[in-house]
Order: sequence, then structure tokens, then C-alpha cells
Amino acid sequence: SLIKTNQMKKHIIYFISLSFLIGQNTEANSNFSIPSNVNIEMSGEVEVEFIDVEGPGGASNEDEFLRKIETRSPHTRIDKAVLDLKLLYSKSISYRFSLRFDDDNAYADKHYLTIKNSTTRLELGKNRPHVALKREIEGYPLIGTAYWKGREYHADIERDFNDIGLKLGTSIALKRPLGYDDAAEDKSFKMLVYDDGEKIDGQTVELGLRAKYSLGPLNLSSWYYYGKLIDDEDWKKRLHYDFDWYAEVEPDDVLNKDANIDHYWYGGRASILVSNVLFRAEYIKSLDGFLPRDGFYTEIRTKVPSLLNNNLLFLARYGELNIDRGGNTFYPMLKDAHTWDKSLSTIALVYDITNYSKLKLEYYMINEETGDTRESADSQDREYQPNVKDNQLLIQLELNF
Repeated sequence: SLIKTNQMKKHIIYFISLSFLIGQNTEANSNFSIPSNVNIEMSGEVEVEFIDVEGPGGASNEDEFLRKIETRSPHTRIDKAVLDLKLLYSKSISYRFSLRFDDDNAYADKHYLTIKNSTTRLELGKNRPHVALKREIEGYPLIGTAYWKGREYHADIERDFNDIGLKLGTSIALKRPLGYDDAAEDKSFKMLVYDDGEKIDGQTVELGLRAKYSLGPLNLSSWYYYGKLIDDEDWKKRLHYDFDWYAEVEPDDVLNKDANIDHYWYGGRASILVSNVLFRAEYIKSLDGFLPRDGFYTEIRTKVPSLLNNNLLFLARYGELNIDRGGNTFYPMLKDAHTWDKSLSTIALVYDITNYSKLKLEYYMINEETGDTRESADSQDREYQPNVKDNQLLIQLELNF
């Protein structure tokens, strides 16, 4: 499988290079036809990153904390390289698939069929839930990573009522399994998320409803998704095995038929554009079995002219993700990073070098409530660690074609 992965990487690199040359030497923006008269739109993206985590690295700077940063030393990487192909069968029918590779994997990322007319769109395939936002900076909000970053296999339909500024949508999807992802660029401390959909035993279905209303510069969205936990990938392997406190509300030896497999998440988002300044806020709440989570973020962004007359985007964001907020069942535990309450402040500048290249400068200030106590630290003869020093700097060159 390693040989196949390496071969796939080589093929993808070849196609990306070829696509870049085509895009540079034609006026059709990499659009072409094949003998079957199917038109193909080709595009892609490469992200090269420099990452630095707070504090000096190296063995001489090792601390006595129980939970440690894996790599504090500055490093670079190709975060991802993507080749997008969109097959246009007619004005109303298209199929898109994305090939993606990074330093560790090569795989088909998103792929879906779209059938649409002037008011209705049907999508079948693998994509993010349609409440997800398209990013303008590299970093996601915490609740974005936790809830709508992961891909799902779904059938999604949306109706656009243009005359009153209303969009209504519904979906049926294979529920995404509970998994883990990073809050920002450092990979030392994982957080609980709805992960990418995959072939899995005990698969369940998730139903979703959503609405979006626009009135001038004001946009309002709301959604509700519900289903059942995957048996037993979710309720046993994640909730019972990974959360020590879960046995307080449901015995670890509970029978499958008696386990609480309830699952839902809902939320809302509001944004308004005032004199080239966008204000946005979002809130999400969820319940998986007996585990409640919720979070929010607020952000402000604006584009200002730079010295070289290219647009410069400025964004400031603050958000939180909490487990059992205000409750008395699930407490953070130092040994398990996925039980910590988190907050994330983000400052970002994005400079448009050209229409197809950007330079991103982002700084993430992360705060975690680890649940550590001074008494525990003293009894274990180690440093007290109520939070983790893991602020992160990202410099990224994004190239599109």
C-alpha cells in the first residue's frame, strides 16, 4: 500500500504541474473538452507552511510538565496539494472530485454530483455539511473544526426562494463518526470532533434541516441535525473508553440495547456587512449520548488597500468550545486533552500577491482548562499545569491555479 501511495503522489504531482502549465498558457482558465464532449474545468491549490509553537525546542529546554508539546522547534511542510476536476455534462448536471495529498497521505477528498436549476439544487456524494463556511484564513473556529469541518456522504437538497431572500435545505447523510482533530497547527493535543465519513460497522443515518435568510447586508442561518450514535464506534469506543467520567452516567458494561445513543447538534449564525467591515457570530450545541458540548465564536474582518495596491485582509476572532458547560458530570482531566475546555483567539493578515497567490500570517492564542490541581502536581512531584503554553505562529504561501 505504501508503494501505491507513493505512486499516487507522483501522479498527482504530475497532473498538478501539467494543470499549472495549461492554466498559464491558455485563456480558457484550464477548461477543455474530451472526445465524449464533456467539458472539464480544472483547478488546484498548494499550501506551503512555516509553523512555530510558543517556547524554545530541543532536549535542553524540556520542561517537567506531564503533557508536553511534541515539536516546539520551527518547521515547514506542504499542508496540502489539491487537484479539482469538475465534469460539466450539461448546464444543470456536473460532477466534481478533488484529489488531495499532504506529507502523509494521498486520497480522494470531496466528490459529488450536482443537479440544479434556477431555484433548486440536489447534491449527492461526499462533501462538508452545507452549513460549513468557506475559509478566508487557514485557521478554523473551534466549533468549525468540531462540527462542520469533517466530510460526510449525503443527499442534500436546497430550494432558493429568490424573491424573499430565503433558502431552505434538508439532507440525509451517513453519520460521521466521533474522532479527534487539532485545534490549530500543533498536533500535540487532540479535541473531539465529528470526523470524516468512512466505511464503518454499525453505521447510522443523520437527518438535517436548515434555513438561511438574507436582507441586504444581513445574513441569518440556523440548522438542526439529529440521528443515532454509531454502534459501537461512537458510544462505546469513544464515549465509554475515552471519557473516564462517562461511567458515572452509564455503566461501562451496559448492553447495546440499553445504551443511550441519542445524537443531535444545532446552531445559528449571523453576519452583517457595514462599510466594508464584516461582523459574524455563531453558536453550536450538541449532545452525544450523555455528553453535552457547546461553543461559539465572534469575528470581525475587513479588506484594506495595501502599499502595493493589492487587497490586504485583516481578521480577528475569539471562540470557545466547552464540554458540559455549567454541569457537574464531565470534568477536564489533565491526562486526556479531549476533555479540556478550550478557547482560541486568532489574529490574521492575508495579502493577495496576485489573483492566484496569497501570503497568510496568522497567530493563534490557545487557552485550555486542563483540570490539573496544585495538590496533584505536588503529590506527583511535577510542575503545576492548569493550562498549556502552545500559542502558534503560521506563515503560509497559498498558490491557486
